[in-house]
Amino acid sequence: VEDLARIKDAGKMIVGMTIYEPMNYWTDEAKTELTGFDTEFALAVGEKLGVEIEFVEITWGRKFEELDAKTIDCVWNGMTITDEALLNTSVSNAYVKNAQVVVMAADKVADYADAASMAELSFAVESGSAGEEAAKENSYNYTAVLTQADALMEVQAGTADACIIDITMAN
Repeated sequence: VEDLARIKDAGKMIVGMTIYEPMNYWTDEAKTELTGFDTEFALAVGEKLGVEIEFVEITWGRKFEELDAKTIDCVWNGMTITDEALLNTSVSNAYVKNAQVVVMAADKVADYADAASMAELSFAVESGSAGEEAAKENSYNYTAVLTQADALMEVQAGTADACIIDITMAN
């Protein structure tokens, strides 16, 4: 209630997000207009509340610090509902089903039947993401990068054997 009053008084809600297709992404090379599921959803809520929506690109691993510092009013970017998220934020009901998946070169997939068989691989994960949590839970060797797109590029470049990212991004 307190945050909503502050947002309405300011006339705008500052939304923290990352470039994460299909949730939030640029429609043009000049990076002047965002679109995506969460972008459109946030704009619709802003219209209903009668406030402007300002999107701010954040470092995903610092989302809770950004909220605490009030540099953003909310995170709207396909955030997985984790124990950490529940502890640090007020979270809406889930509106998208998501899962963490492993992405690797197509010619290597048949060599790995389960999580245990991937124990010796090197992974790339987005810092502060559910993918990083999955890597920790499985005791995988991993490198945290800024975005899920960066994690995919690490696999493509051969600097990581695989990455753990959201299924919506993998698709």
